[in-house]
Amino acid sequence: MQRWFRRRQGPDGDVIELHQRRVYILPTRTGLVFGLVLFTMLLGALNYSNNMGFALAFLLTAVTVISIHHTQRNLAGLRLTIEGCAAVFAGELVECGVRIVNEGRSRRWQISAGPAGAATPPVDLAAGGSAVLQLCLPTSRRGPHACPVIRVSTRYPFGLFEAWAWLYPDRELMVYPKPALQLATALPATSADLEHAGESLHGSDEFVGLRIPVPGESPARMAWKALARGGQLLAKDFRSGAGSSWFDWDALNATDTETRLSLLTRLIIDADAAGRAYGLRLPGIELPPGNGREHFHRCLRSLAVFAPETRST
Repeated sequence: MQRWFRRRQGPDGDVIELHQRRVYILPTRTGLVFGLVLFTMLLGALNYSNNMGFALAFLLTAVTVISIHHTQRNLAGLRLTIEGCAAVFAGELVECGVRIVNEGRSRRWQISAGPAGAATPPVDLAAGGSAVLQLCLPTSRRGPHACPVIRVSTRYPFGLFEAWAWLYPDRELMVYPKPALQLATALPATSADLEHAGESLHGSDEFVGLRIPVPGESPARMAWKALARGGQLLAKDFRSGAGSSWFDWDALNATDTETRLSLLTRLIIDADAAGRAYGLRLPGIELPPGNGREHFHRCLRSLAVFAPETRST
């Protein structure tokens, strides 16, 4: 059924609009019980030829039929966008947001979203308003994962019917390896190799040249004499003398692949927290020493996607 739904709807882009053909509707358990009660009332009215019983049964049936239209209309026409989904470590929850925008002129009621069986509390949307429903998706294994199918639903107005739509976000959830305990490993000593020592760390120990200034640069760092001579504003570049560390796959005292990845993850986290430059060596992969958030996530992503069969022979 899921494959049929997906073929029928086609791929979902960044912005998803819920057309009526994407909205499905079925009676809820309450609606089935209510239908059984109506049928019983109709049988009683037929048995006793009770005109008031007929009137009540037909009135409630008409209200039920009208509620089908309102339930589906409450969901159709909404525009949805998937937000967030930042990378996490294995065992943590991926936090994603479903932004729902109501571009219609009528209010929408009791809209909820989430993976199958884990819907968020319902929200109401004013005409022209929007809301973000926060989803917490569990993780267990490292590596890239496809975003799970998200179900947007409503039971407005009476809870007799439920209308829903399936979303297939084209998002990749990146799960990093679970880090080892902090006491399980310690940062190695900084490298004495001057080829990489301190080459990626901005500091204030030694002047190494001029560079393009970054936004918010201190005026004290500006090379005003160079500006007067050449007409271009440059900043003085200083580098610290701190060395760099290499985190080597083969240097770890472990044989299990996941244990090694867990230890390397802990080393990267600790080095990033200490502001140290570090490089990563995996079988077939070598990332030169560096620091900063981009280097941090690049190293962790390499660990997340690492497969034992990629080892060089």
